[in-house]
Amino acid sequence: MVNTIKIRHYSKFVLGLIFFFLSLAYAQNEESGLQIGSLTLPQPPRSFRSFFGEVRFETMQYLTPLADSPNLTTSNFLSARLAGLYQSEALPKLNYAMDLSAGTFFTRSQSNYLVKELYASYQLSEKVKPTVGRKKYEWSALDSYWLTSVWQPNFAIDLLRPEEQGLFGVFLDYKRENVELVAFATPIFIPSIGPEIREEGGSLVSDSRWYRRPSNEFNFNDRTNAVTYKLNIPDIQELLGKPGMGFSGRIGNKESGPWMTTSAGYKPMNQLLLKRQNYKIIDQDQVDVKVKPDASYHGVFSTDIGYTFEKLKTTVSYLEDNPIEKKPEVDWAIQSPQGLRAYSLLFDFQVPYFFERTLQMQLGYLRVFGGEIVDITTEGRDTVTLFDERLKFKNSISVKLQGEIIRVSQKPLVTKISYLYDYGQNGSLVGTEFHYYPATHWSVLLGADILGVQSEDSSSGFLNQYRANDRVYGGLSYVF
Repeated sequence: MVNTIKIRHYSKFVLGLIFFFLSLAYAQNEESGLQIGSLTLPQPPRSFRSFFGEVRFETMQYLTPLADSPNLTTSNFLSARLAGLYQSEALPKLNYAMDLSAGTFFTRSQSNYLVKELYASYQLSEKVKPTVGRKKYEWSALDSYWLTSVWQPNFAIDLLRPEEQGLFGVFLDYKRENVELVAFATPIFIPSIGPEIREEGGSLVSDSRWYRRPSNEFNFNDRTNAVTYKLNIPDIQELLGKPGMGFSGRIGNKESGPWMTTSAGYKPMNQLLLKRQNYKIIDQDQVDVKVKPDASYHGVFSTDIGYTFEKLKTTVSYLEDNPIEKKPEVDWAIQSPQGLRAYSLLFDFQVPYFFERTLQMQLGYLRVFGGEIVDITTEGRDTVTLFDERLKFKNSISVKLQGEIIRVSQKPLVTKISYLYDYGQNGSLVGTEFHYYPATHWSVLLGADILGVQSEDSSSGFLNQYRANDRVYGGLSYVF
């Protein structure tokens, strides 16, 4: 069995390296903004009256069927995205912006809708601009690059394709040469969104391979008890009606020379907490568990120090998160996220004259201390913990590249690739995606994601939990 596990791991690892180095052979500059795993198309321009649209059809095949969910091996997904910036002719100082998307799975009758940004801003003066709505800022380079969802929430129904979303509220931006100040306040918050969970037959289930259901068995007095779950959804106003605030200041110009950004905030945590109430039927081997989502606050502090050369941007980033412990009611237990300290070194640069073209490359290193989750009761730490980690990666290196190096029949072949290795989990993640453009607005796409660990076991690490989710996919994309 040990040899079989090793063979499976090294086969996946070698396959991942093959995809990685094959992708290198087809890489050239396109535009920055890659993500770990399968990578999205270029971001829309933010120029005067700009507009970007995309319709994408994709079929995906997972290489390993799940014994308890064989219907999740293949999926067909149709998605659309609209993004744009509009300036009113009647009121030239008034601007509107949006970045919206929607998608549906044909095989599972499941749809989702996403509002990354939707806001209106008014240029009060040359230096002052208030904004109302949902807007993205780079509060922390570490948070945006590694998608930790500490500052800004993520849309992550697919954990290999998380998408950063903006905060919702009122923003006041003061900007002049080499100085920018941003203040933020909100009466509500919109949390990160993951796979949809529902109650079915006493279990918490989801039509997603990126969800791990809690155990339906519990050992009590040396006897195995069946666990039955029931979802209790609170009033939406009670859950989301949480005010928050933040502030960010920058000195220097990120486009050239030295610069520094510091941000601080007190706001709701983007990940909802899970509360649970256990009820044991004494004369039966059964435990009934009521599960209820809840929200809590944290203090956030981050600092980025960088230097931008002509073709190289370097950033040293620090992110600190301090959750406010929330005590549960009597007979309840609640998740208690532990604080974290994260450090990252980032490089974003162009490799000139790579096969007579320019290659866009991003390198990153991440180190996180803390960030665990424990379950607590009114009396202290509980003996059961539903989920024990806040972040997918805590000691990782990452390489991301993209570009076009050759043309087939005078048409561009573009690739986007990424490689990540996590030292704590002793595992890797490789993602690559090819786009061939037979016409100006059309592309044929083909991609793959490979996950692997050196030792397969029952640990809760992200790469180990989802090591069976290797996949290939293909489809069509129309951009307008």
